[in-house]
Amino acid sequence: MKSIPISDLRQRVADVIDDVQATEEPTVVMQRSRKAAYIVNPERYERDQAELSTLRRAVFLAEVREAEAEHQAGEARHFDDVEQLLDELQG
Repeated sequence: MKSIPISDLRQRVADVIDDVQATEEPTVVMQRSRKAAYIVNPERYERDQAELSTLRRAVFLAEVREAEAEHQAGEARHFDDVEQLLDELQG
């Protein structure tokens, strides 16, 4: 991944954007030696967001299936109230 100081970006913003669009390689913008932002090709960003959404959905569905299997096997835990459940989830 390429990186560029923010001071250089101010002077070369059009060139940097052209390069990101041509190569699809993100560029990290550095400010005081720390990551401040990423410049990403919009198609890549949208593709990555769609993939992330798909992965999150797959994880959620796997967790639901696991909970259903526990419930059917009689292994599901019971909670008297929501506060008890929240304490268990946080602890």
